[in-house]
Amino acid sequence: MVVDSVNTHVQHGSADLVVLLEAGDRLRPDCLYQVAAAAHRDPLVDIVTWDDDVLTEGRPAQPLFRPSWSPEMLLGAPYVGRAFAIRRARFLAAGGLRVEAGQALHWDLLLRSDCEAERVTRVTRVLSSVPARPVLPALDAVHAVQQHLDRNGVAARAESAGPSRVRLRWTPQEWPSVSIVIPTRHNRPMLSTCLPSLARTDYPAFEVVIVDNGGQTPENEAWYAAREDGFPTEVLWWHEQPFNYSAVNNAAVRTSNGEVLVFLNDDTEVLDPLWLQELVGWATQPDVGVAGLQLTGPDGAIQHAGVVLGMGGFADHVFEGMAPGSDSIYGPTDWYRNVLAVTGACLAVRREVFDHAGGFDERFVLCGSDVALGLDTHLDGKRNVCSPYAGIRHLESATRGTTVPTEDFFASYWKYNTWLFGGDPYWSPSLSLSSREPQLRSRFEPSPGQRLAGPLGRDFTAFRQRNDAAESRMLADMCRALPSDVRAVEDLHAQNAEPFQVRTVNWFIPDIDSPFYGGINSALRIADELARNHGVENRFVVWGSPPDHFVRSALAAAFPSLADSTIVFFDGSQGDLAKVPKADVGIATLWVTAYALAHAPNMRRKFYLIQDFEPMFYPASTLYALAEETYKLGLYGLCNTDNLRQIYAGDYGGRGMSFAPAVDDTVFHARWRHQRTPGSPVTVFVYARPGHWRNCWEMASLALEELKRRMGDGVRIVTAGAWAAGQGADEDIKPLGLLPYRATGELYRNSDVGLALTVSKHPSYLPLELMACGVPVVAFDNPWGHWILEHEENSLLAKRTADDLADQLERLCRDQELRERLSTQGLQDIAARHGKWDPALAGIYDYLCDPEGKGARG
Repeated sequence: MVVDSVNTHVQHGSADLVVLLEAGDRLRPDCLYQVAAAAHRDPLVDIVTWDDDVLTEGRPAQPLFRPSWSPEMLLGAPYVGRAFAIRRARFLAAGGLRVEAGQALHWDLLLRSDCEAERVTRVTRVLSSVPARPVLPALDAVHAVQQHLDRNGVAARAESAGPSRVRLRWTPQEWPSVSIVIPTRHNRPMLSTCLPSLARTDYPAFEVVIVDNGGQTPENEAWYAAREDGFPTEVLWWHEQPFNYSAVNNAAVRTSNGEVLVFLNDDTEVLDPLWLQELVGWATQPDVGVAGLQLTGPDGAIQHAGVVLGMGGFADHVFEGMAPGSDSIYGPTDWYRNVLAVTGACLAVRREVFDHAGGFDERFVLCGSDVALGLDTHLDGKRNVCSPYAGIRHLESATRGTTVPTEDFFASYWKYNTWLFGGDPYWSPSLSLSSREPQLRSRFEPSPGQRLAGPLGRDFTAFRQRNDAAESRMLADMCRALPSDVRAVEDLHAQNAEPFQVRTVNWFIPDIDSPFYGGINSALRIADELARNHGVENRFVVWGSPPDHFVRSALAAAFPSLADSTIVFFDGSQGDLAKVPKADVGIATLWVTAYALAHAPNMRRKFYLIQDFEPMFYPASTLYALAEETYKLGLYGLCNTDNLRQIYAGDYGGRGMSFAPAVDDTVFHARWRHQRTPGSPVTVFVYARPGHWRNCWEMASLALEELKRRMGDGVRIVTAGAWAAGQGADEDIKPLGLLPYRATGELYRNSDVGLALTVSKHPSYLPLELMACGVPVVAFDNPWGHWILEHEENSLLAKRTADDLADQLERLCRDQELRERLSTQGLQDIAARHGKWDPALAGIYDYLCDPEGKGARG
């Protein structure tokens, strides 16, 4: 390749994307289309990567499947090879190809591009072939990486580690203090290997904190006192039962002093004196969250090289059982790896990162909190890394055994959920999740739901309401009411009209799909407020089937104060309602549960949490009639917005109070709002739920397709939610899938315009959450949304047609001054009326205690 001529051609050319090939490279027929489509879908992207293989005697072989953008991996190996396209502007900004890079031209270019993750995307298909995998001269590889380190002020020295490999040797001016935490059940044989091996560590200074739950006896204390391992050791005797691995480690951290925390199992043995330098060097990099090392087992085979979410069902160790330094279709085992998590058997993290993440999640008893910590740092914008160097021998589970507590499975489900169903970004969807050694995915591979069904004892087949005759007949048979049932509710309320302090509440809820979104989240949020601020005991009456692990773990995942609540299941039958415990108050949360509550005994008052005009979920039909009839059951209304209270009172004669919803300001806020560089495409966010007609996806997709046609690369359209491919518009849209709750706020802060559509009378939270993140909103001119959305004041409201939606979106995308004005007003409106949940819900408890207002009159 003639470097100068390539640079000149790119500089004077007109193409937007550049693919740099060498003699013998071959592109698949659809390669350029796939690359162009990826860049069109996300014009913010500057680099598109893909998978490739090697042509051997004219036939493709040795495929290499790549993870998503992995900056730490790129420091050790040219893992992208030539399988990438780069924007011409980024190519030129990086200085083009450099003669001095020698044979590391492509590696050097990628390092100098300094791309953030959102600027890189991958096509998870083999789109090209090379004649051979290049073996780069050590001098060229080291030179490319060292220059990158020097440009970025990284205190490290690049060294050759073999063909096309580089290892970093960390050279900080001063090493930080380290606390090594070792939990144990006073396993002397293991400690007698672990502790002396630590003494071989080449590191200026470190302390060891041992947390021992094996029994504080004079003999055990004497054993520690007699040891002389050459480093400060503190023993924390742990007496709390039952044992909780997360709590043990968190307690040890509170007694430690190190700037860097290293968690180490007692069944480990240090093999390399430089292990701590390797580990701490990575952990102290500003963009790194947690760092781990490749561990080997007693037989010398790899035991851990990073965690892959979804592997084996929940999470597992890639490369386990393989020989160190061996090759695979996922790359060699001795590359640095960016991962979502590393094992807690050997994990390093800066104290401030650990504290910001909240430490180890104590909802995990024995297993999973190490993965959860990695996911928390990932959500905090950090990258996690596993190094193949300076390894440690690990006899996994020698201390705690191999039994996983049932509650850890369920805690893992809620914490890992997004990646279990959406995929691990550092794994390839072309590879199997059934094998730790990378293998091609079989077409018979079980789905995530099928993998999880066994351990969780639950069918994860997605429920889709059919609205057909059979379903309508079934619900009509279950949801019955007579005038005598209404009179019974009225008589009950008359008998208990005087004010009294509510101490117990039975919540009638449907089976939980996710506790983080929708109406169930609001119901749980109210229950949480009642528990925290008023000492109310909440019980949950679930229309579903036991056992309670799934529901209980869902409650704990969203609102820890509800974790120990009583849970009762019923099947919808009148006889089953006899199991409902006595309570001061019962609250229905969905129209079908209103019928159950109306018939249920053992409660002094009955309320209905009304968060939408639920008849509008259906066409005029049996189900519309059944839903509407719940408003005539005589239940006191807890209405989400005064609009719904007016409907309940004016149209149906119901009595109730209203509250104005708010936002969770720990997630939805404009702090750290992303500022686009001039010339960047405008990012439009839209909630994508094509399978649900209430979000008008059919119209939205047409408007977005038209917007993209008008603005081209000037607009970037991203979606999140239960994505299902649309008709045509999906070629213009970047789908992000179902995101973790915490990640939604970050997505909004990185958006410039939000599209939130509803034709129902319900108070959608999406506009509030977008506005709280500083994002101006385009919505339908729906009178039921005027309680928060004001045209030309804090939003733009469109006619309910695709054309006007496209016009309003285009206007907001092109007018930065308008965006800033609407954003400012939106932030002020949220702060004034919707900024905190507790004040928004404060009146509910008083209303539960005195719905007739007798106390106020007295």
